[in-house]
Amino acid sequence: MMDLIRRYLWLAFLLLGIAGFAFVWLVIPREPEIEKLWHLYAKLATYGCILGFIAFFPNRLKYGHLLVYAPFIIFLGFLIPRVSFFGVTGNVIVTNFESVGEWYTLLYLLVVQMINFSVSFAYRMGGGTPGKTIKISLLATITLFSGFLDLAFYTINPVEIPEGGLIYAHHIIVFLGHAPSYDETIVFALCHIPLFLLVLFAPLDKWFQRISQRVQSRGKSEAAISS
Repeated sequence: MMDLIRRYLWLAFLLLGIAGFAFVWLVIPREPEIEKLWHLYAKLATYGCILGFIAFFPNRLKYGHLLVYAPFIIFLGFLIPRVSFFGVTGNVIVTNFESVGEWYTLLYLLVVQMINFSVSFAYRMGGGTPGKTIKISLLATITLFSGFLDLAFYTINPVEIPEGGLIYAHHIIVFLGHAPSYDETIVFALCHIPLFLLVLFAPLDKWFQRISQRVQSRGKSEAAISS
């Protein structure tokens, strides 16, 4: 019985966490104020269940390191586009254009990359190999600059594609030389799939091991000659 509990404890936490998240997201008002104390307890209980899922998740899976990349899909496909939407419609750009640069830098260059590095570092500290650690960070970065985020902005938010059908994504403009259309952005994103797969299946750890062995072999040879 105890062995069964240990084996599936993570799953129980996961199901409770999903239920708690759905309740918090759909039932509790999205207000900065805490109107009722049980709202706070519900959020803390949900947090505890999700943390329990992470803590007891079986980490001996062949491709388990790819699950570390999975949250970036939600982050770049939903959270950041929504934050961007509220930043734009909240008149950050319209009424205070001078703050756009700082807003962009804080959101995209600091918040996104700090999460990228934090997740990668946590994976490495948890025993991840150098190659897989690099892959997690690179896959997230490729997803960020592929155009996936720009397409998600017009998909999940109640906004229409800009007049003329052009998407002013500067990281795409620098490659194409012009603002891409919505369809061109889709093609641009799809063109990143080969790069994504290349990083995914690259035997980085084997390469690092060979380099290390060559360095050690050369060091031993030099030591033998000097002696």
